[in-house]
Amino acid sequence: MKRTKDINHAGFRKQWRAYRMAPVALAVGAVFMLAGCEKSDENVSLYQNSDDCTRANPSMSEQCTTAFNNAQKEAAKTAPKYASREDCIAEFGEGQCTQAPTQAGMAAESQQSGSFWMPLMAGYMMGRMMGGGGYSQQPLFTSRAPNSPANGKFVDASGRNYGPATSGRSMNVPKTAMTPNAPTTNTVTRGGFGETVAKQNTAMQRSSTAPRRSMGG
Repeated sequence: MKRTKDINHAGFRKQWRAYRMAPVALAVGAVFMLAGCEKSDENVSLYQNSDDCTRANPSMSEQCTTAFNNAQKEAAKTAPKYASREDCIAEFGEGQCTQAPTQAGMAAESQQSGSFWMPLMAGYMMGRMMGGGGYSQQPLFTSRAPNSPANGKFVDASGRNYGPATSGRSMNVPKTAMTPNAPTTNTVTRGGFGETVAKQNTAMQRSSTAPRRSMGG
């Protein structure tokens, strides 16, 4: 059988080339777009105290101490506050609570007895600020109460969970995770902070299992 002379070989080769290259171009485009999304995250390190930070970064002793001290100041303002020691211990466990300093803006009923209670800072996140302008920090808390969603975990004042409360870990977090939380102006009822942590955990699980688009950030 003779082949027809009317086949447009150039057109055929052009169509085949376009068909083969399109998926590759899409894949490359998706990689660059995802890389752009990843740049919005911030790499942070988690430490229990400034000594742990200094051991991991011997040349950054001053930065480690400054970040730790700033995180402690932040914790005093933003940690969940309780009207009684018993309520705090019920959420965070024995030995995990301390008397909080009086602060402006706290609801009057929480200060009628002259004091209120908060969890001890269990650690802090430390990350480099954009533009090389020093380091940012965020106080972290943990619970030893067996039934608490925060048991053995590092959580921030908003209830966001950052995994096991072990020192020296590094991870990527959204930039919003390093934004200072608003000062606490009301006391939390017993179990209230645990509910917040549980809701945050559920939201994060749904986000991680949600279908992801192949393109876009």
